[in-house]
Amino acid sequence: MFSTASQVTKFCDASSHDRYAPTKQNALCGRRSIMEVINTHPDFTKGVNLSGNQNLTPTFIFKKEMLTRYVVVIEDTKDMMERESWSFLRLAIRKWAVHDLPANTEVGLVSANDSSANRLHGLSRLQTPEARDQVASNIPYSTGDSRQPACLACALKEAIQMLETRASNSGPASSVIVVIAPGTLASYTPDLAKQVSEAKDKNIRLATVTYPMLNRLKSLDWMADKTGGVSFTVTENRYNMATSYLSTYFKLTNVMRNIMETYYQGNKGDLPVEIHRRELTDDGRTVVTGSFVLEDHMGEPAKFTVYTHNTENPLIRAITLTSPSQRVYSTRSDSLLSLKMLSVPAAINETGTWTYHIERFQGSPQPHYVQVMAKPLSKNSPVVRARAWTSGTTNPLKIYAEVKRGDYPVLGAKVEVSVIRPGLNGSNAHREKFDLLDTGNGDPDLMKGDGIYSRYFNPMIGGLGVYTFEITVSDSSSNAYTWQHSSHRNIERNPVNSESNCCGSFMTSPSVEQLNPFQRIITPLSVTYTAEDLSSSLVNVGRVGDLKAEIVKSELKARLTWTSPDMGGNSVARYEIRYSQSLRSLLNEFDSAPVWIHGTPLPLAPGSETTFSMDMNKMPELLDQTLFVAIKAYSRVESDSIPGPVSNWVRVSVPSPPPPPSLITTHSSVSSADPSWTSANQNVIPGIAGDFEMHYDVLVPAAGGLMLLALLLLMYCVFCAVKRNRKPEKQSPKPEKSLNVSVIPNGNGGALNISSPINAIKTELESHFEPCLIDTGDAKKRYSVAQYGTATTNEHHYNLQQQQQQQQHQQPHQQPHQQPHPYHHQSNGHLSVIGGATLTRAPKPLSPYQSWTASQLLHEHERRTSPYGQIGDFENQYPPPVPPLPAYQQQQLQQQQQQQQANAENIYGTAPGHFQQQQNGLPPPGQYNNYHRNNMILFNQSLQGSLSSVSSGDKKKRNITMV
Repeated sequence: MFSTASQVTKFCDASSHDRYAPTKQNALCGRRSIMEVINTHPDFTKGVNLSGNQNLTPTFIFKKEMLTRYVVVIEDTKDMMERESWSFLRLAIRKWAVHDLPANTEVGLVSANDSSANRLHGLSRLQTPEARDQVASNIPYSTGDSRQPACLACALKEAIQMLETRASNSGPASSVIVVIAPGTLASYTPDLAKQVSEAKDKNIRLATVTYPMLNRLKSLDWMADKTGGVSFTVTENRYNMATSYLSTYFKLTNVMRNIMETYYQGNKGDLPVEIHRRELTDDGRTVVTGSFVLEDHMGEPAKFTVYTHNTENPLIRAITLTSPSQRVYSTRSDSLLSLKMLSVPAAINETGTWTYHIERFQGSPQPHYVQVMAKPLSKNSPVVRARAWTSGTTNPLKIYAEVKRGDYPVLGAKVEVSVIRPGLNGSNAHREKFDLLDTGNGDPDLMKGDGIYSRYFNPMIGGLGVYTFEITVSDSSSNAYTWQHSSHRNIERNPVNSESNCCGSFMTSPSVEQLNPFQRIITPLSVTYTAEDLSSSLVNVGRVGDLKAEIVKSELKARLTWTSPDMGGNSVARYEIRYSQSLRSLLNEFDSAPVWIHGTPLPLAPGSETTFSMDMNKMPELLDQTLFVAIKAYSRVESDSIPGPVSNWVRVSVPSPPPPPSLITTHSSVSSADPSWTSANQNVIPGIAGDFEMHYDVLVPAAGGLMLLALLLLMYCVFCAVKRNRKPEKQSPKPEKSLNVSVIPNGNGGALNISSPINAIKTELESHFEPCLIDTGDAKKRYSVAQYGTATTNEHHYNLQQQQQQQQHQQPHQQPHQQPHPYHHQSNGHLSVIGGATLTRAPKPLSPYQSWTASQLLHEHERRTSPYGQIGDFENQYPPPVPPLPAYQQQQLQQQQQQQQANAENIYGTAPGHFQQQQNGLPPPGQYNNYHRNNMILFNQSLQGSLSSVSSGDKKKRNITMV
């Protein structure tokens, strides 16, 4: 519309406008062209043609008015007397004229009874305290006696005449007539309508206050709306039959101050700003603590006041005010007590958090109100200000609020609306609260980030009556922020752009800064709903204006996102998603388009971001198809509920997943000139390359991970190499040779020849040293050569050996065969007798260390290394059974003779200084199992073989591992 292109010279009309383009114009204006919208305005309804060569250059006329004239019209009837309502009105006008109005103001008073109007006070300038006091002093102390409606037309005629006369004598000024009455008749009154039209023609605005309640069928709002003024409603709230609540007076004083702020002629920086308000009720606490923040660029004159109902006994024990620097103010002032106000004379000029403590008497029937006013330090100080207004329609009603700090919007603020509809006798029949939103979805908020918050209001819940909207703006727990004040130069160089994602709009923000905690109370708004308003058809609202689509190829889904709409003051109940391959069919015949039946979006509160995914896996026939998608929102779940308008459309096209690459097989019979092979070879690789997508967000982390892994491996290799070079080389142990022990009878008295490959030692054992099984109950126990039996037993052994030798002489050339030992009761797979007398271990030969049991090793070690020496009586002490020592079997005669001589000796020999072991004292078989560890045995070094190094004569202590 505001294009800067040189070829754009006029607006689009019905013939040149594209009704299906995704533009803001189509979204907000129902797909109408710009000229169609302009021609609907009352200025052009008579068919003004703008296509001719007319001079359309706008002309602006600025007129600066330095003075405001008020004429207050008050109805003087019994309807104005509701308990304390009349006295509250007199005090409110006194406060307004004496303390609130600036010096460049003129005020006059007119009262209206049932038949005429009476001029109470002529227009006079409020330059002296006496002039201000005269305004409030001329109001009657009580109302008239008539119950008939007052002649407001007469009062308006008198007020208009006063303003005209003053303007002709003292010059022009901003003229305002303030009408305070309980309403007007429902029937049309020509005189009143004539005076309202005359006021409009003479540029006189009417500000109306419906007070103390709506006693007539129609409020005064229509008078203000027709002249472009403001309208308020203050309802008297009854405490008992004779007393009204203090809230009536507090609201009335704020309304009068808001009228002054609205029509003030001058810089708004000259007026004080309300920075804190709080209502104190009886909740059981005697001490109430609160705080407020004096913002930057704010200071004196500032006032801390407490409103009280009882001027004689305010029911307040003490008030303490503490500054941010911990300076305490506890002195009260009663100078404004006649206006029901207590104040604290404190220098409120220190920015930061101020704290107050108020001690109230428990059981107070009336509330107290705390109000803090502060003034900007200069006229151009950037302070937070807020204002509110409503739309012209009432069903539904649009409420707007603008929050700015200086000239920049305030974002992230909490704008809370409290709705009050009083019932009969001043009781509050309906109350509700909701927040205004800055979403930019187009219905009703047009742009996000511009500092304008909006929302719909639905009166169907509360019913007919007068609704008052009290709006409070706060920092939302320090979440509010605004543009930096130092960024105005950058804004002038680079204007702020508004990004339009059809069909929601978003204003990009430059550098921002967080705001300090603040509170602002906006001038209350009043709207009257009649039975005719409620019976009118509800406008179709709740349009989704910021629908967006995102294609998720990996999941074959289309993700839709939008902002949950405001369904005319209600939350959305359900959605309906439709799609079509034709855009015209979707927009023109939305109800005939196919419905997406695979899931429905979750309805959320207005202003919430909603997400829904259209899963094409459930409808694969829609893959690779161009679809146009739009949605509708419903305020009720029922099928007959009225839907909202069709949303903006989005284009959705989900591609099919790429087919897997075909496998190329090579065969010797396939020629390179085969066209089919050539085609496959040329098409597969480009196809794979085309499907492969380089995603740097995945490739860069993967490359970094590989480099890190390679670095770690390199460090590990270097560490291992360094450690190996520093580690001393160890000699590899020599492999242990297998040991075969053979016990062979030598034929001389049954002696046995023990041979071993380790050394060439030959030894002859006596006949009572025979191989035997240690434990006859377990076949897995090892064998040993031990000394058994008495002399009779030895003779038996000797006889058996002699028989074996005779058999060997008789059969010298026969093959030797195995003979069982007389003591072997069980066969053992590990021991065999070869050649009739040779004992070998079949799988693996055992060394002497492997043949001994643990107890034998331990005993032998203690015997040889005992620090007590060979002490005690050695009678009846016998050595434990010892396995044979290995020795090579040699056939030399000299060695056999040495073995025969050794047969007569004990296998342990005779230790030096000890007696010879007697053969008739040999232990019985099995004695080795319970041999006592303290028995000292004899030692023969010649029979110990390799153990001689262990049993050296140095008597050193050795552990079991050295044995």
